[in-house]
Amino acid sequence: MLTQEKILKFFSFGLNEKTDPQIQSRILLTNIFSSLGIVFFVGFAFTALFNQLYWLSLILFTASLLTLFNTIYLVRTQRIQHAVGFLLGLMAVLLLVILIQGGTNGSGYLWGLTFPVIALILLGIKRGSIASLVYMVLSALVLYGGFPFVQVDYEFTFSTRYLFAYLGIYILIYAFEYLRIFNVQKLDKALEEANFESRSRDEFISKLSHQLRTSLNNITLVSNLVSKSQLTDEQSDLINTILASTNNLVEAVNNIVKVSNIDLQSVREASISFDVASAIENILQLFSATEYEGLNVTLEPDATLSNQVMGDPIRIKQLFLNLVENILKLGQANHQMNIQIKIFNYRETDAKLTLRFKIMACLAPKPAGKAREAGTSVKCKLPVPLEEMDLSIPEKFVDILGGELVTETFEDHTLFNFDLEFEKSNKKLKKGAKGTYFGVDDIRTTKKVDLKDANILLVEDNLINQRIVVLSLEPLVKNIDLALNGKEALDKFGTTNYDLILMDIQMPVMDGFLATKKVREIETSSNSYTPIIAITANAMAGDREACLAVGMDDYISKPFQVDLLVDKMKALLAKSVDV
Repeated sequence: MLTQEKILKFFSFGLNEKTDPQIQSRILLTNIFSSLGIVFFVGFAFTALFNQLYWLSLILFTASLLTLFNTIYLVRTQRIQHAVGFLLGLMAVLLLVILIQGGTNGSGYLWGLTFPVIALILLGIKRGSIASLVYMVLSALVLYGGFPFVQVDYEFTFSTRYLFAYLGIYILIYAFEYLRIFNVQKLDKALEEANFESRSRDEFISKLSHQLRTSLNNITLVSNLVSKSQLTDEQSDLINTILASTNNLVEAVNNIVKVSNIDLQSVREASISFDVASAIENILQLFSATEYEGLNVTLEPDATLSNQVMGDPIRIKQLFLNLVENILKLGQANHQMNIQIKIFNYRETDAKLTLRFKIMACLAPKPAGKAREAGTSVKCKLPVPLEEMDLSIPEKFVDILGGELVTETFEDHTLFNFDLEFEKSNKKLKKGAKGTYFGVDDIRTTKKVDLKDANILLVEDNLINQRIVVLSLEPLVKNIDLALNGKEALDKFGTTNYDLILMDIQMPVMDGFLATKKVREIETSSNSYTPIIAITANAMAGDREACLAVGMDDYISKPFQVDLLVDKMKALLAKSVDV
């Protein structure tokens, strides 16, 4: 059964879906009118041929061929003005010829009444009205002029009725188009206002969340410090009450920010040379077997790829981080999750490269007895429940990158497909290297570090926050240096070896995102790697992904418990990096 979508897709004739919607709709309408015109021209050409009106048949066949060529020209060039002007000019000439000759059975003049309909729809109200008026004047000359080449004797009364009918159809279609455009403009304005309100709301919630979390973090850390001192039972109970109330406020803030989504378009775009497979692999390393029990993730890049690509590795990282995390949420008890990512060299030219990404996800029963060895997989049995998955953010990222996310569910697995086009870089891939993003393949750490021997850099612009974090960590680490912004952090990083960096995000002069990217660039020539933990009052949707994507190793949002921060610091300091 033909649906409206299938019919419109048929008449689009392979039109690029990313074409401007207004131009796309006009091209679609032009294709529909052209297709109908070809059908009618050919049909009446055969009728004229049957009635031995050979010259009229020849005109109609010629008109159908010209309309066909015009349609091909429009689809290939998308020059809508030229194509519409030619189509209406051809129709006007043909309809006037039919009006002069009378048509195949003497009533062909009636087709002239369709001209204002087509003109107003394709050209719009202003230019469509001019075209309709011109055709009406030419028709009046044919009807009233008494020219000898007019083969039909049109009576005065008939001619007047014909022109009044033409005028009535014009007024009716004009009113319809005017009201349609008026309503569309109202809807567009309402949508624009709604989007503005939504952005303003998200910005307000983000700022409010940042302010609340900063204050709550101070209350939490100070309360923890006080609770470790010598207190009476009554004082200890009061401190515990403060902490409990603070935790309740934290939950309230978390519930508030859930209503706001990340504005993906606001993420700063970059265009650098990078290895797509390495960027994805660096993200997959975050999903360790110890943290995600029963997870098996594999990455298979195309062996024919030889060059890096130009683009934004952060967007690629954010996309795969969010997609994999959404898939992992669909895991089930007594099952392990298998995720297989394949990169295909789908199309390659001297300047462009189109990569096809296929992500297969499935559930498999956990093997009985001893635990599965890392890196091994078992046969897939079930697809992940796609209907329970929120793909809104991955779909937006794929769309921003110029592709379309397509999902398919099979008997034993779920498949995610999309194609992305990149400009080819002059840099060649390093065969056998595990990563080339920011030169990570050359980075090594020489030793593990105990927390008590660690040299820490705290990057925080709020002096109160600085003091509280220092008071909390000073007894646990060897040394803590301070920086008020990302620029100061880079200056200190260039002269001192740090074992770990605690990085705030929103800071003056240089924010935490840019500072982290600069640190990773510096490390490409220093044969070192410094773990970075984001400590931020931002906790909006996508903030964690953004932090990890720029090269941070972990993320903690304010307010936080010192014990949680210490655990994260110990884990990173105890892990030697060998990329």
